[in-house]
Amino acid sequence: MKKKWSLCLLSFAMTMSLAACGSNKNTVNSSAGSNQQNEVDMTEEFKAEPGAELKFWTYTDDQQAFADYAVAEFEKKYNIKVKVENVAYWDSIARMSTDGPAGTGADVFGVQNEGLTQAVQGGLILPNDYFEEDTRIAASEESIAAATYEDILYGYPWNVYTTSLYYNKDLVKDTKLETWDDIIAFSKKFNDVKSNKYGFMFEGRTGFFDLAFMTGYGGYIFGNGETDTSDIGINNEGSVKGMEFFQSLKEILPMKLSDITGDVKTGLWQQGKLAINMDGSWAIGQWSKLPFEVGVINMPQMPGGDYAKPLAGYTSNVVSSYSKYPNAAKLFASFITTKEMQIKNNELTGVIPAAGGVEADIRKDELTQGFFKQIQNSHRVPNLVETQYVWQNLDPAVDEIWNGANVKTSLDKAAADIKTSIANKQ
Repeated sequence: MKKKWSLCLLSFAMTMSLAACGSNKNTVNSSAGSNQQNEVDMTEEFKAEPGAELKFWTYTDDQQAFADYAVAEFEKKYNIKVKVENVAYWDSIARMSTDGPAGTGADVFGVQNEGLTQAVQGGLILPNDYFEEDTRIAASEESIAAATYEDILYGYPWNVYTTSLYYNKDLVKDTKLETWDDIIAFSKKFNDVKSNKYGFMFEGRTGFFDLAFMTGYGGYIFGNGETDTSDIGINNEGSVKGMEFFQSLKEILPMKLSDITGDVKTGLWQQGKLAINMDGSWAIGQWSKLPFEVGVINMPQMPGGDYAKPLAGYTSNVVSSYSKYPNAAKLFASFITTKEMQIKNNELTGVIPAAGGVEADIRKDELTQGFFKQIQNSHRVPNLVETQYVWQNLDPAVDEIWNGANVKTSLDKAAADIKTSIANKQ
């Protein structure tokens, strides 16, 4: 799966009047986006609207098998038809900003946690109110935090993704790969640039991947646990040290970052010309089906520092504020994100559940277990609109650094540009 890490800032104002509660005996009134009043009477059995039909946006490139299964089970249980359309999580907010008011948007759609705030501020989604208690019981603490804005739960957490190091066992064989020094030493021996053979490769032009090196030395994006946008951490001492290490990797990867695209890397990997592939957990299902055996190495310890902590993103399903059938939509969003359904999703597609306490129930293969372990040592993407400015300004900076620019100078400029972008937004 190719991820797009920046999201377009929505230009319309927030028109929401929200009230949230758990699954207690209350009545919740929510109006947003379409100014449609939606009342959920907690004193009576929760029922879908008569004649409800739903549209579900999900990324079917990864989720087709699960979507087919989940929709069939839901329709069988509730007799509510659901139409599935292929819309990526990182595109859904921009699509809903136009399709929602036009009446052609989804009733339920997926969002990444860095876009949740935009969806709320744009009036695109309803709170997770009636099923809040069930959701909080099922989901992990981090996934709940990723699905929450200003102490109100909006999302129905679905899965979590991060990056680590896949490796081709036929190429690596019995080589020890416990440290970055081991990876560098192996790559120096394995590389054959004229034949397009590389020991190690990653999409270094994308800040989402590069932050792993920064956080391994104490770098961060925003201060106070990724909540304080006045404190930019991409140019602190740890971040600078991490990007100096990043810069040194050009010795084993003598290519322009602009040439190391996802398609190029994937092609070499599938052809058996790449031994160690820094990639995401979203590819577990795909890489499990290759003609060679694939293993996974968790991110090694940074030289003289802590273990590299890759970013982790969380995907939730959310209910559109424009839905004509909000009760049915909430019922569906809850149904497909139960702990049992997330485990089934893992079985069918390999994605890592956002539910808590699933260690004993997920797939036992090396890739799933390896990434599940990596998630325990990861760094959550901020739930903030301002995150988009990080990617916009950091990505060009890492390109300069790779080409030999002064690390501190480049990161200082990127941090200053991020601050300017945030100030101009306000």
